[in-house]
Amino acid sequence: MARDPWGLNERAFAWYYPRLMALSERAGGAALRARSVGAASGRTLEIGAGNGYNLPHYTSAVTELVVTEPSPHMVELLRARLADDPPPVGRWELMQTGAESLPFPDASFDTVTAGYVHCTIPRPELAIAEIVRVLKPGGRYLFVEHVRAPDGSVLGRLQDVVRPLHTYVAAGCNPNRRTEEFLRRSDLEIEWLEHANLPRSSPSVRPLILGAARKPA
Repeated sequence: MARDPWGLNERAFAWYYPRLMALSERAGGAALRARSVGAASGRTLEIGAGNGYNLPHYTSAVTELVVTEPSPHMVELLRARLADDPPPVGRWELMQTGAESLPFPDASFDTVTAGYVHCTIPRPELAIAEIVRVLKPGGRYLFVEHVRAPDGSVLGRLQDVVRPLHTYVAAGCNPNRRTEEFLRRSDLEIEWLEHANLPRSSPSVRPLILGAARKPA
């Protein structure tokens, strides 16, 4: 089923995603985000910020936060959230842009963050290469992402089967994305990576990874 970029399914997703994720956030999802995003420091870039569920977990260790999101519908939500309840950082900026071609110079950020983003990026390997490019040497990438269940598992096969429909109704989200493999094949050095489950969620997006990776100095 073809995706309709920024069409009806995108507008619908921007409406129901925050409400759907609120259940998971209250059940422990917020704590997972805090473990990841809470470690950000210096000049920080967030890719694919969605409706802004990561924003409350930044700290004053972030001197500047650049928040990016490709969907115009999600950008509207972000703009309202940032105006009403800005994160406790030195300063912030919102930009509408995708992750596969970031409009920033090389080595311009101390930290890059993402939460449940790589599932929707058409070419995630390009996005990871861009993350490496914009990070300063020694800079960190902090992530929490839902991923495909292990090979041979019933859940992994289910994720493969439901992917076409899931991708359409969830605005491009691939429930069986092998994000850990992309990270391990990249130029990033994994500092730590933990497998967990997204609480109060559909089984198709329950397996997740969270962790940190560093650009070699």
